[in-house]
Amino acid sequence: MRSILRVLRFLSPFLYFLAGLNPVGTCAADISPLNDIPQSVEIRGLNGVMDERQRATSSKSIVSREDIIRYGDSNLSDLLKRLPGITISHSSARGIEVQMRGLGTGYTQILLDGEVTASGFSLDSIAPELIERIEVLRTATAEYSNQAIAGTINIVLKKTVSTALREIKFALTESHGQLAPTISMQLSDRKGSFSYTLATALQRQLRTSTELFDESGFDQAGQLTLQRHTVMQERMTRDELSFAPRLIWQLANEDTLMSQNFMSNSHITDTKERQETSALNTPSQFPLNRSNWDAYTNTLRSDLNWLRKLQDSTRLDIKFGVNAIHRDTNFDFDGMSTEKKLLERHQVRSGIQDQALTLSGKYSAPFFEHHALLLGWDGSLIQRAEDRIERQSDALGSTTATSNEDYHASIKRLALFAQDEWDISRRWSASLGVRWEGLQTTTSGNVLSQVNNRSTVVSPLLQTVWKLSEVENAQQQLRLALTRTYKAPTTTSLIPRRYTVDNNNSATNPDTQGNPQLRPELAWGLDAAFERYFGSGGLMSASAYLRRIDDVILDHLSLQEGTWINTPANSGQAHVRGLELELKMPLQSLLSNAPAIDLRASINRNWSRVEQVPGPDNRLDRQASLSANLALDYKIAVNMVVGSTLSYKRGDSTRTSTMLRSIASDYRELDCYAVWDVEKQTQWRLVLANLMPQDKLSRDSYQDQQSNGRLVTLVPGYRTLRLLLKHTF
Repeated sequence: MRSILRVLRFLSPFLYFLAGLNPVGTCAADISPLNDIPQSVEIRGLNGVMDERQRATSSKSIVSREDIIRYGDSNLSDLLKRLPGITISHSSARGIEVQMRGLGTGYTQILLDGEVTASGFSLDSIAPELIERIEVLRTATAEYSNQAIAGTINIVLKKTVSTALREIKFALTESHGQLAPTISMQLSDRKGSFSYTLATALQRQLRTSTELFDESGFDQAGQLTLQRHTVMQERMTRDELSFAPRLIWQLANEDTLMSQNFMSNSHITDTKERQETSALNTPSQFPLNRSNWDAYTNTLRSDLNWLRKLQDSTRLDIKFGVNAIHRDTNFDFDGMSTEKKLLERHQVRSGIQDQALTLSGKYSAPFFEHHALLLGWDGSLIQRAEDRIERQSDALGSTTATSNEDYHASIKRLALFAQDEWDISRRWSASLGVRWEGLQTTTSGNVLSQVNNRSTVVSPLLQTVWKLSEVENAQQQLRLALTRTYKAPTTTSLIPRRYTVDNNNSATNPDTQGNPQLRPELAWGLDAAFERYFGSGGLMSASAYLRRIDDVILDHLSLQEGTWINTPANSGQAHVRGLELELKMPLQSLLSNAPAIDLRASINRNWSRVEQVPGPDNRLDRQASLSANLALDYKIAVNMVVGSTLSYKRGDSTRTSTMLRSIASDYRELDCYAVWDVEKQTQWRLVLANLMPQDKLSRDSYQDQQSNGRLVTLVPGYRTLRLLLKHTF
């Protein structure tokens, strides 16, 4: 904290100069309402978001631009964790997982401008400054891919505006003694029939952390046979430049041609140093070890969208897209003895290229009276290539093992869909649709035979909304949805190639290997919700959901020639259910003389049961059973807003097989912010994230008839201070 204050004190004259401010004060006549602050009494903005949510046949909520920038987050995962029903899971093995209804990657679908993101795409490569809004869809629709058993998060990038805008933002973040700067800019304008938005961001993310690992082993009689304590120091640096231009041409006959683009270049360095001590003289192969991972990634997404208006409100919408991701990684591992003597060195050089062509189209037209028909297709061709050169050497540098692997994958996807929006009566509407989606994956390589995997899914969809009342200041409605969704195996999980750990292979730290026989998980879902809209922006919602998942994919652990290996396999049925409560309440919507305070609260309770795993606690892996958010925004003056969000996630005991169990601790996080509009064109924002830091504790255990083992992991938490300056010119 002191370091960032010293930097700010030094930079304050320059910041005042850039902002065009008078350091002494500001004339009262120059003070104007906030431009970019979440307005707790801004009825127009609130109603716009609420009206769209209320009118939609499918169950969805909209995260507005004001909500996105409220806490000045430097990455998208920090933003998503405050949304109702969404939790974020961090782990060394899996990285960052976005979870809806407690279910993570694969069950929760992430879209960028309505398109499925590539397998190598990083969620945090999108700076929040480039995002226009976020749509959270709890039920599937025929228009989007139905790989969304838990739900869909659609990230919509910046769009054009009707008036010119020039905006620049500076941010400085301090966490655990590390300073990270960010600068972003947006330019928008309209010239006749042409308009554009150019958004760019240059940012650095720094993370330093210390993780503690305690590993224990016992024999059949319960006698302690292994005890190790490991301290891991990690430092991660991410530098990224991203650019999101959007160009729009208004053509003759009210046609529109749009070009939406996203480009980024990033460099990530992740260094880990581990120091192990063993109480029973049972060290691992490398008690001291150091690893360094470097990744250089270039991302390009470019869409050309033609919207053709025909007669009688008929529209034809065609989109052509090109996506490309290229990533080069270097991994170095040095394994050492307790005396810091080099024993072995591992070096891995790999390159991944993902290239995709997409073509989609929608035809919408009035059908019979009170019917609107939507027909469309969505196709893509993805080519993925990966090469991996691995070398192991001894302390003298002599090569002890080497491998040179490459593989190529071709993924063809085609979807056809039809949907009918039916206004049954003034109060009752329904959406009936069907989506057919086919997926064919072909993989080959120099060390594996060709793998072919083909799957098709037919997804019927039925959603209906019934308005119970239409009183001017209080509308109530019921929602009901029956959907068919699925989860396709990832390309990596289909390849029968072994990924080995560098040290200490064990039941709680196994190698992994793909399975070419995997089938997609198929799910039937039932959703019901009651919503009450009141006042200006008020909402009360209660919903419930059920999912029956067939061919659920679970990891199967086995011991092969002394090596522990995890392999995914289809494993029968799983049942998921849950309850969700949400409240949004501007106090002034109830009492006109109340303080300008907005209250938001949500609570989500989730259950799951895997049939092939004996209970208790046989839920889907790492599902969050309970999460809750409580937020408050208070406009204390015409030019100042403060607020806070308290998030909670319950830790659970999960049994993933007859031999494996994991336990996680409860976790809560408090974030606070303050926004000060100094004058019409300048704004300061101060954010205190994770104000009450809490350590994360987890335990993974293994037990069979001969032995059992336990791994306890402790990750300390840290506060984060962020200061942002926005200037419009």
